[in-house]
Amino acid sequence: MKKGVLISIIGIIIVGITYFGIEMYGFAKGVKKDSQKQIGINKTEHIVQKEQIGEEKLNICKKQSENGIIFETCIKKYNLFTLKSSKGDVLYKNDNNPSEYILKDFNEDGFLDIELHFMTNVPDVNEILIFNPELKKFIEIVNFSSFPASIKIKNTNYYYSYHRSGCADSNWDSDLYILKENKAVKIGNIHAIECENEDDKGIYIYKVNGENKKQLKLIPIEKKDFGNKWEFIEKYWTENYNKFE
Repeated sequence: MKKGVLISIIGIIIVGITYFGIEMYGFAKGVKKDSQKQIGINKTEHIVQKEQIGEEKLNICKKQSENGIIFETCIKKYNLFTLKSSKGDVLYKNDNNPSEYILKDFNEDGFLDIELHFMTNVPDVNEILIFNPELKKFIEIVNFSSFPASIKIKNTNYYYSYHRSGCADSNWDSDLYILKENKAVKIGNIHAIECENEDDKGIYIYKVNGENKKQLKLIPIEKKDFGNKWEFIEKYWTENYNKFE
């Protein structure tokens, strides 16, 4: 009799321990899942926070005192450039994916201008804001991007540019231009055809007046490479710019 009662008590204890163990396992498992969820949330929040910080770092604003005025430049790389007055008024903005900007005296008048750079397939396609000392403000040259890699001819008011024109850069163009009000005005053009597949290889030089152009000279190309084109372009425009007035 006592033996049977003892066995029953032991059985009840075992069942109770088993049930308690199962409950504790379930509780522990639930806590683990909740912890994993919380860790996941915290991790997600951390990533979002890092991305926000990254976005903030890309948006750089700087107050500047140049040319006798105070202004603010802001750039959000590959998104937006903004020029603001000292009071915060937006004077100019460009949302065509600017990568950077620099302050430089582009027209060599003693005042700093703003040159915007872009990530493009054509090298040195830029935008320019020329500082007007009389108006004390920056003026956008609206068609400046049509004249890539622009260089000013020393001690003149003339500029020339360069861009590829096909055949892996064997064909190319260089334009002579002046700045007039808020536009770049083309007055001359060198069109080079060096591609082996072309029958009309040569250096064609034109005087340009609006939509009209007149051929002034043709320099035949005997070989595939007539020489250093960069030296040729600089030398020709420097020595002959006054023929295009």
